[in-house]
Amino acid sequence: AGFLLAMAAALSEAAADTVSSEIGQAIGTSPRLITTWKLVPAGTDGGVTFAGTVAGVIAAVVVCGVCGVARLLSWKSSGIVIGAAVVGMMTDSVLGAWLERRRILNNDLVNFLGTLVAAGIALAL
Repeated sequence: AGFLLAMAAALSEAAADTVSSEIGQAIGTSPRLITTWKLVPAGTDGGVTFAGTVAGVIAAVVVCGVCGVARLLSWKSSGIVIGAAVVGMMTDSVLGAWLERRRILNNDLVNFLGTLVAAGIALAL
């Protein structure tokens, strides 16, 4: 059961991260760097917007809902999965601002680590 929670959290985080980035760039206004809250141009690694963040949370809820409808996990565990996905999405933004902008990590590794954090949190809880 724990591995199903981890899988659902990883998929939810991946959807949340992708949707938050795309919506944030498309309709978000005034992106801010998650580590300093300074205004940054759209598309900056680690830049977040309110619209993108809300869209990401909605994407996590949708993926988690699909997992619930498919009976891959119980509805009681939805909070864990969604919470882990959102923490993973935020971790992705922090790593983007902190390490990707400095070219220490590339986008693929940042995405992997964000999903790993989400899966790890869900598995631990």
